[in-house]
This record gives sequence, structure tokens and C-alpha cells, in this order.
Amino acid sequence: MTGKSRTQERNTVREGECEEIERQTEEEEGKKKENSSAVNPVDWTVADVASYFTAAGFPEQALAFRTQEIDGKSLLLMQRNDVLTGLSIRLGPALKIYERHVKVLQRTHFQDDGAFC
Repeated sequence: MTGKSRTQERNTVREGECEEIERQTEEEEGKKKENSSAVNPVDWTVADVASYFTAAGFPEQALAFRTQEIDGKSLLLMQRNDVLTGLSIRLGPALKIYERHVKVLQRTHFQDDGAFC
């Protein structure tokens, strides 16, 4: 039998899907690094925060950060519930913003600096 078995075909598909997911993740991380490396998030203004989320693909939600006057220090202090309910944005984008951006910025900042102030 020269053809692939169904298991081999499924594994090949899964490998292809995994490679695509890895590629997308690397692209997103690269974009985040480009956006976040320009200035320390603690120093971001409200406009910088809005620009960051616009560049990250969340232009509508960026307006909510601007409306609520979220600057870099405020962004780094945000908790999950603040993003999910405090900004009055749709749940899907709010979850992505918190998990892929806010948490990453917080983790990076607090690991690098060791302190907030």
C-alpha cells in the first residue's frame, strides 16, 4: 500500500495547522514587540495606548481606552474584569486584548523592571 493511512493524513493536517498557528503567533509577538518596544509602557500617554491597540488590530476598542483615559500606568494596573466590563467593549475582543496584550505587557514590564514605579 503506497498511500498514507488516515492517521498519517490526520497527523500531516495537524502538523500543518500547528505550523500555521506558530507562524501567526510569531507574527503577533513580532507586532507586539514592535509596538511595545518603542517606549516603556509606564511612559505611554492615553494617545500611545490608543495607538498601540489600533496597530494591534483593535481600532474600535482603542477608542474605549481613549474615552476611559487609560494611559500606560493605568493599562499596567488593569485586571481582567476591568477590561471585560469596565471598558464596555464586546466580550470577544476584550478577552483577546486582555490575554494577548494587557497580560503580556504586564508580565514583560514587571519581569524586566521588578518594580512598578
